[in-house]
Amino acid sequence: MLGDLPDGRATVDQRPDVAARWEIWRAEKARRARDDRGRGVNSAALFAALSRAVDPDAVIAVDVGNNTYSFGRYFECRRQSVLMSGYLGSIGFGVPAAMGAWAACTPPGSDPRSPSRQIVAVCGDGGLGQYLAELTTLAKYEMNITVVVLDNGQLGKISKEQRAGEWDVWQTSLLNPSFAAIGAACGLHTERVVDLDGVEGTGLVTAFERALEHRGPALVEVRTDAELI
Repeated sequence: MLGDLPDGRATVDQRPDVAARWEIWRAEKARRARDDRGRGVNSAALFAALSRAVDPDAVIAVDVGNNTYSFGRYFECRRQSVLMSGYLGSIGFGVPAAMGAWAACTPPGSDPRSPSRQIVAVCGDGGLGQYLAELTTLAKYEMNITVVVLDNGQLGKISKEQRAGEWDVWQTSLLNPSFAAIGAACGLHTERVVDLDGVEGTGLVTAFERALEHRGPALVEVRTDAELI
C-alpha cells in the first residue's frame, strides 16, 4: 500500500498525539477506579477488574443501560468479541445473547461445560430481572456462561435521562432480590461483591476469576454505586 501511494503526500503522524491522549485517559480511569463513597463499587474499578480476569478471546454479551456505557468507557478489549443490541430499547439482551454465543461455541454432543471460547454476559439489575428465570435454563443445560450483574437498585439510564430533561426522577427504583442467592438456588456457582476491597479491587478480581474458572454456569453480583458510572 505504501508503495502505491503518490510521492509528496502531506500527512501528519498522529500516533504521538493518540498515545498522549491514551495516557491521559488511562490516568483518569485509574483515578476514577479509586472513587469510593461507601455506596458500592464504581464502574471504572469493576471493568478494570473484568479486563484483567476475562480471556483475551472471550465472547462478551452486554445488556442495555448504564452498564453498557460503562463497559464502553472502561473495559479494555484485546481480541474479545462483543455482542450488543445497539441500544434499541432491548433491555434484557445480555443473558439471551450469551446463551446464543454459548450454543455457537458448543457443538452438539460436546461437553456443555467446555465451549470453545469463554462466554460472559454483562447485565444491569433491570435487564437481568426481566430474564431471571433463564438462570434455571443455564443450570439445566450446564451452560458454561458467567453472568456479571451490576446491582445499583434502579433503572440508572432512565434516571439519568429524566435528570437530563430536568424532570423529576419517576418510577425507576427497583426492589431487587439477592441475585447471588437466587443463582445459588438455581444451581449456579455464585459470588457477591459489595465494596471495592482495597485500591486494586483484589476481592473483585478474585470473584471474577473464581466464577470464570468454574466449569458450568456462574453469576457474580456486584453492588454498584449508581452515580459512579
